[in-house]
Amino acid sequence: MKKRIAIVGLILLVFSSLGIEAQTKKEKKIAGYVDANYEVECLGTGSQGSQLLKVWGYGKTPEDAVIQAKRNAVHAVMFKGIAAGVGCMKRPILTEAGIEEARADYFNAFFAPAGKYLSFVALSGEGVQDRIKVDKKTYKVAINVSVMHTALRQELEAAGIAKKLGAGF
Repeated sequence: MKKRIAIVGLILLVFSSLGIEAQTKKEKKIAGYVDANYEVECLGTGSQGSQLLKVWGYGKTPEDAVIQAKRNAVHAVMFKGIAAGVGCMKRPILTEAGIEEARADYFNAFFAPAGKYLSFVALSGEGVQDRIKVDKKTYKVAINVSVMHTALRQELEAAGIAKKLGAGF
């Protein structure tokens, strides 16, 4: 009888942990930075450590897609780097493997709908450059944005997430 209770308890524990993991992924998806389905192109560098980027985002409305594109721009500078185009920092700020999952609490708050990421990105130019209706429920929008690379790096260093530039010496 005790074995049966222990087995049932173990099964419940496994299923409850799976539910928690699924909820966390859902929360991350709502936060918007998990979606790796985006394109980023460097248009050049700006003044005071900023990068000018053309970024695509997806959303149910064009406004949602613009918000997603802003998140994508900051996410690319932090985690992916900018491969296309000339003049931008090609390496991401954060190169440590698994840092996004390890510090998920920080990044969930950072990329929240009115999160801190908004202070590091600004629309540049006329706003929406391209707007494509992918299907009945999805828009794909391209915008030109300026990402404050230097200020973003300083924020991540102050939070203890990024290593300081001179730390390796």
